[in-house]
Amino acid sequence: MNNRYGRLKIISKIWIFIVIFIVIISLSLIVLERTLHTTYELVKEVADTRLNELTATSKKTRQLAAISSDINRLTRTYSISNSLDEEGRQISEDLSLISEDIDNQLLSEKLESYSSAFDRFLIYAKNLRQLQGDFQLLFASAEEEITLLENLVSSWMIESALQGTDIDYYDQLLSLITGYRESFLIIDKKKTEYITASDPDNYESSDLYNELYSLHLRLQTITASMPEVAVHGRKLAQYVQQYKNHVKALKKELTSLLNVLQQLADSESSLHQLVSQSEREAALSAEQIKDEIDLLFIDVLARMGMFMLIMVLMIIGTMYYMLRLHIEKPLKTLTGVVSDIGADHLDKAIILGRDDEWKIIENALNEMSKKLAKSYAELQVSQASYQALVNNVPGIVYSCQNDSNWTMEYLSDEFCDLTGYDTSEVLNNREISYSEIIHPDDRREVENNVNKAVQQGRPFTLEYRIIKRDGEIRWVFEQGRAIEYLSDSNKTLNGIILDVTQQKQLMDALAESETRYRLLLEHTTEGIFGFDENGVTTFINQAASEMLGYKAEEVVGSNNHHLIHHSMPDGTAIPEEECCMMRPIKDGNEYHVEDEVLWKKSGEPFPVEYWSAPIWGSEKVIGSVVSFHDISERKRSEQNMQHLAYHDLMTGLPNRVMFNMELKQVLAQYRRRDELFAVHLLDLDHFKEVNDRLGHPMGDKLLKQVAQRLLQAIRETDVLSRLGGDEFALIQRNLESVSDASYLASKILDVVNEEFLIDDNTIYIDTSIGIYIPETKTIKQEDVLSKADLALYKAKEAGRGMFTFFGDEMSLQMHNELSLSHDLIVALKQEEFFLQYQPQFDAVSQELCGIEALVRWNHPKRGVLKPIDFIRIAEKRGMIKQISDWVLYEACKQAKLWTDRHYRFGRIAINLCAKQVNDTMFQQSIENLLYITGLPATLLELEFTETVFMEATDDTKQSIRHLSNLGIHFAIDDFGTGFSSLSYLHRFKVDKLKIDKEFIHDVNQHRHDAEIAKAAIALGKSLALTVVAEGVETQEQVDFLLQHECDLLQGFLFGHPVSAEEFETKYLTKLVDA
Repeated sequence: MNNRYGRLKIISKIWIFIVIFIVIISLSLIVLERTLHTTYELVKEVADTRLNELTATSKKTRQLAAISSDINRLTRTYSISNSLDEEGRQISEDLSLISEDIDNQLLSEKLESYSSAFDRFLIYAKNLRQLQGDFQLLFASAEEEITLLENLVSSWMIESALQGTDIDYYDQLLSLITGYRESFLIIDKKKTEYITASDPDNYESSDLYNELYSLHLRLQTITASMPEVAVHGRKLAQYVQQYKNHVKALKKELTSLLNVLQQLADSESSLHQLVSQSEREAALSAEQIKDEIDLLFIDVLARMGMFMLIMVLMIIGTMYYMLRLHIEKPLKTLTGVVSDIGADHLDKAIILGRDDEWKIIENALNEMSKKLAKSYAELQVSQASYQALVNNVPGIVYSCQNDSNWTMEYLSDEFCDLTGYDTSEVLNNREISYSEIIHPDDRREVENNVNKAVQQGRPFTLEYRIIKRDGEIRWVFEQGRAIEYLSDSNKTLNGIILDVTQQKQLMDALAESETRYRLLLEHTTEGIFGFDENGVTTFINQAASEMLGYKAEEVVGSNNHHLIHHSMPDGTAIPEEECCMMRPIKDGNEYHVEDEVLWKKSGEPFPVEYWSAPIWGSEKVIGSVVSFHDISERKRSEQNMQHLAYHDLMTGLPNRVMFNMELKQVLAQYRRRDELFAVHLLDLDHFKEVNDRLGHPMGDKLLKQVAQRLLQAIRETDVLSRLGGDEFALIQRNLESVSDASYLASKILDVVNEEFLIDDNTIYIDTSIGIYIPETKTIKQEDVLSKADLALYKAKEAGRGMFTFFGDEMSLQMHNELSLSHDLIVALKQEEFFLQYQPQFDAVSQELCGIEALVRWNHPKRGVLKPIDFIRIAEKRGMIKQISDWVLYEACKQAKLWTDRHYRFGRIAINLCAKQVNDTMFQQSIENLLYITGLPATLLELEFTETVFMEATDDTKQSIRHLSNLGIHFAIDDFGTGFSSLSYLHRFKVDKLKIDKEFIHDVNQHRHDAEIAKAAIALGKSLALTVVAEGVETQEQVDFLLQHECDLLQGFLFGHPVSAEEFETKYLTKLVDA
């Protein structure tokens, strides 16, 4: 019974043990299943969440890098891009989409600032492209206007050539037109250089401004010409003014564009700093995932360990096997895999060989490992893009510890370029710390400012010096802030360091410039006003006070427009709202007014030219500044120039230009009202003999008295003009019959035939008159003068001292010209030409320092002829180059002969014609001539007229520069008599200016001649040129020229042109080198 009970008890205990074992096993399985399930869900949820965040961050980083690259490309190619609007709109939309997905408030604000700066860039870029289009339209309009003007003048020139009349005036007009076309081309080129220079503030001192100003002044010449020409001139002047206005707008837009590009760069730098911070936080999050997984599995292992310990104590044998088989082995495998994941070995697969819950964990961990591997690869690509972006930032991007040495943990590649140290030498203070690179005098201040900013939790900005590896000291600007990461109690400093040495130098220069500006403002001769936003005067300098007669206290604090009344040159008052001194305050634009009148305190008008510009505050105009200067002298000069343009300098009579204008008017009246008229052309007989016998001053006085007598002989309604030399023209109005013209011509012959008493000299001359009365209303203006000229020629042929009406027989003159042309051909063959030589003397020492060779023609019937008698015909008949080549050779040969005899004569000057200079063989022919004759190049001086210089081709310019380098000198002959632009003076290597005798004759009698001579001498001196005065015949002229520092003198007072033999005897025999 007991045994049975015992067996039952044992069996009961066994069953109880078995039941307990089963219960414990069941509970253990339940706990294990729930623990594993919780672990799986937690791991899966955390992994998926962090992977999604890393993927999104990586994607946004790549998008931002791509957009930044597109924006940088667009800022470089906006001026040539054909899809600026489309690309700009697409980039703006991409930025907007990225901004919507960003949760970081600071990053969102930086991105919004970046997008706003880009939008402003698009606006300014479009404005600049619009301005460039406007420039092209203006240039095309100017070119079209020049072409119209050129065609008009060419047509006139062709008609004149067909009629056989003088075409010199039209040649001069075409030279002007060519100069205008070249100036417009230069202006367009300078405009392009001005845009690409990226320095809009230097407009007033740029070549573009100078070219525009020069062209505007030169256009005044053509606007004073014939009405048909003047209308084109005024249009061209309007185009130039519009061009100047567009350049000012271009300057403003360029400045705005440069500012917004700087804002773009600043926004981009800030944005990439934030992105870098986000990348680091993402990397830190990945590390935290690994740590959390490790902690989670450690917790699971601890729970299982406790459970296994209890099971081991209860059922050591059975549970040991179960633990080893079902728990320990899979956990070891998982632990190894987790360690591999922590060591970045994401390519190893988990193989547990189970089909239970461990299989689910195995699959989950394998899937997580694949996703982590993919995310890690994307993160590496993102980091590479970020690194490339950081290396392109124009400065050092850094991250360092906040310690006494500023231990660097990261440095961009720019560090080496700026400091000369390799980044590996400085990272972690391996060889040198960044603190040691900072200038010793600045280290403490840098440390104090950084620590103070860190303590206050704000960004810091610093400016200090560093010492490069080579010892050079550079100024840098640093901006950064402290970042405190969750995993590190120490704060890290992140920021950027920029080289600002050049900016510091510029700031120092600016401070010095401001000091000079203040001194200049007080001592300049320009008047200067300053106004506030209400037009009240805030400043007036000393020059303005002196010019207007107001003291500073009388003007400052008052309304300038009301105090100093403004008006147009004709006296018309200017309303305040239209005053260009006040307008910059209202519209923010700059204005230039060339001619306006201010009124002095005394009530006198005061003509001025002024410039006004706005003074900008942070957001609006807060005032304006005006600078002005007195243009009284300029206006007087303009009036004088206007008078000179239409009147003869010597006699004061209307010149050829005004005569043509009057002739055009009487022709129109004749056609409309049948008001008949006659044209008389007068040529003084034997006037040349008076000049040769008594000298040019006496001849000039005779011309003046002749002009006075002619004026007394005609009516007030008649028009008397001097066409040049001893030639006069008369328009006789309101003619009733031919006898009226005959009566007047007879009266003129009588008054001219009377004796002239000049300086105790009694002079008798007569005059020949050619008269033309129009027979038909279809007569052309140029034909009127041609026919009167033919009548004059017939009067001279008939014996002089008489008048002749135009008739068909006047074609005899043409026959005479043909005869002289034939004689020229014979003269070249028969060697009828010969040379004479005239000396040039130093104005101070009176020493011989030059010779001019002059050609003469020993005509078998007409005697010795000067160039003026045959050069025009030679040019027409194409023989001028042959004659000029002969002169050049003979003069060089004679100069070499004198050199061989050791005579000291300076240089020999020879006049060249346009055909010689523009010949493609010009340079080679001169070099061959020097070789054949043996004359040293340094003894040769070549003279051209201004017209030849203006018409020179590019090959000719190159030839002149080459010959100048050989030692040949170049001179401008008859300076001031041509229609030209002074711009050729700096385009050619010119050594000498020769002032025409026309400006020398009356320097002591006429103020205008004196002023012109003084201006020519001053111009030559300012350009370091030798100045020669031609036609010097009196001691008074010499005294005037010496007073104004003229260099060389030439004229009858010092010697007439003579033969080579006489010249040698008279001047050279006493000037022999030892």
